[in-house]
Amino acid sequence: MSRDGIMRVETMDENRKNELTNWGWNGALEEQYEKRDPSLHPARVIRESGRLCLLVTEEGELQAQVSGAFGYRAFSRSDFPVVGDWVLYRGASEGQGVIEVIMERKSCFSRKEAGDRTEEQPLAANIDVIFLVFAVNGGRNFTTGGLERYLTLAWESGARPVIVLNKADLCPEEERDAFLLSAENSAPGVDIHMISAATGEGLGELKSGFKAGTTVSLVGPSGVGKSTLINALSGAELQKTSAQREQDKRGRHTTTHRQMFRLPSGLLMIDTPGLRELQLWADEDALDEAFRDISALAAGCRFRDCRHEGEPGCAVQEALLSGELEQRRYESYLDLRRELSYLKTRQDSQAARLEREKWKDISKLQKAFKHRKR
Repeated sequence: MSRDGIMRVETMDENRKNELTNWGWNGALEEQYEKRDPSLHPARVIRESGRLCLLVTEEGELQAQVSGAFGYRAFSRSDFPVVGDWVLYRGASEGQGVIEVIMERKSCFSRKEAGDRTEEQPLAANIDVIFLVFAVNGGRNFTTGGLERYLTLAWESGARPVIVLNKADLCPEEERDAFLLSAENSAPGVDIHMISAATGEGLGELKSGFKAGTTVSLVGPSGVGKSTLINALSGAELQKTSAQREQDKRGRHTTTHRQMFRLPSGLLMIDTPGLRELQLWADEDALDEAFRDISALAAGCRFRDCRHEGEPGCAVQEALLSGELEQRRYESYLDLRRELSYLKTRQDSQAARLEREKWKDISKLQKAFKHRKR
């Protein structure tokens, strides 16, 4: 029956209440769906490994791949489904669904693809909150520069960042305040929680502010306890965990794919493999959010286009001289801004190249068409 038929609407609504609503389906998605092809069914990607996805549908879980037409239309890696995406698929064939459409994303946490390629690599979509998870038990798991880099990407995503300092049980009492102060200075205005997933310390306060249906993505370096945190919040062993190397406190890759879990509380959590390389995929608006203190100072600069690198009347330079702004944070800001500037140059160059290639292809098609007409 058509999407205007009463029987279809009532049946689909009832099914969604039983399954999809538990995974975040809402009125805004319903409005999107009613404008789509009624032969397609909605689902959410809860696991993604390569081109193979595990969907949660109105009738339960289903393996799926994108259709050939979808792959042909896809322009880049960012056009393919990732964990958290809402998709529309066709009925299963031999036990496997075929994804035809990705519904509009409300948020997306991405990085630049590792290596020299200038391409976006989405890690999780349609997330409400991002837990930036670090360990405070020594080693190289927490650095202020690393936090500022993660925070820039978190603000770019459209989700709300929350900083989680894990393994407090392994951090001496006298060092905790120093970690908290470093995090506060590097992330002004962002909620920060000192916790221990192993002992349960701080978990009650961490999860108290989130209602059922909220989607939370955990990101951070390897070995900081993301999987352990999911297990602790769920009260079950949902994810395999492993210990850090004792000699240097460096993490090990335990999680090998991105996956979403629905906890007994109704909270939806996305676990991701630890990130050893985190190149920026963002713009300067996200950088301004991550460095709100410098952005606030910049409002007092004499020139609107001040670069804060020696121009007269620069309020940022004045704050450096007075000690109001830390030299390390200022240099981190400049480093990330230069990286974003270089990224934009690479993006513009790639866009121009792709545009030239497109018109070359169009020209070839036109010539071939004229030749056939003769």
